[in-house]
Formats: sequence, C-alpha cells, structure tokens
Amino acid sequence: MKKSIQAALCGLAAALCVTFMFLGGIFYIFAYTVPILLGLVTVMIKKTFGNASAVSVYIAVSILSLMLVPEKETVMMYVLFFGYYPIIKSYLDRVKPKIISLFFKLITFNTAVAIIELICVYVFGIPFFEDGDFSKAMLIIFAAAMNTIFIIYEYLLKYFVLLYERKVEKRLKNILR
Repeated sequence: MKKSIQAALCGLAAALCVTFMFLGGIFYIFAYTVPILLGLVTVMIKKTFGNASAVSVYIAVSILSLMLVPEKETVMMYVLFFGYYPIIKSYLDRVKPKIISLFFKLITFNTAVAIIELICVYVFGIPFFEDGDFSKAMLIIFAAAMNTIFIIYEYLLKYFVLLYERKVEKRLKNILR
C-alpha cells in the first residue's frame, strides 16, 4: 500500500477522532464512552497500518484535542489511557500467567484514572462530583464502576480485534490497493 494512502487515511482517522471528542461535552456519559470508542479506531489503525501509524494518530489526536476540545475530562481519558492502551495491549497480553497480565492492566488503568481525576480537579478545576459532595463511599463506588467498565472493555476489545481481523481488515486492504 502506498504511503500517501496510509498517511491520508491516518489523517482522516485523526480528524474523525477529534470531531468525536467534541461529543464528550454534549452529555456527561460521553466523557467516558467517546474515548472508549476512539480506542477502537486506534485498534483498526494499528491492525491495518502498524504501531507507528497508530502512535502517530494517537499523538495527533492528543495534541489537537488538548488545543481544540473544551471538555477536558474527555480529552484526559483519551490521552492518558484509551488512546494508547490498544497500542500497548498486545504487549501486556504476552505476560504469563493471564492473572498477572490482568493485574498489570488493572494497575495501568487505575493509575491512569487516578492521574486523570487529579489533573481534572487540580489543574482544570473540574469538581470530582457535580454537587461537591465527596465521600469515601462515592469514591469506592466510582472506582468499582470504572474497574467494571475496564474489564468489560478489555473483554469486548478482544472480540472486536477478532471481528476486525476476520471480517473487515482483508476487505479494507483490498480496497486500498
């Protein structure tokens, strides 16, 4: 495949991702779902064009989103976890036994979420809870919910990759020749 086609498609993917980042500001739930969905775009770029292209798209989307997207929590979720996680996932999957691999993934995710929330609160001034009521119970519920979302994401990402490899990738590469 020509490098010009690859560059053009990666540029389109980056533009699409930044456009979808704006959706993060429409409804609060989109602050978490949009970065998750954009991780799927990263998977497709990685599988089709390789790690270098996926990293390039990740960096471009991160920089443009930080400059252009007003909803910083959405941007932080993408920049600090969901943008790069599909790129490093294959390396974390190689760790044996699988329970150790899952442990490393959860540590990576929880560290990223903690950093995201700290940046949102102390740098951007976004309150952790909308009404300002902060309790340990709410923090535990938030952490449990986020870890549940991550485990579901991890499970679905595995099947998305299989679906993409079996149904889409070959057809896409034939079209792009």
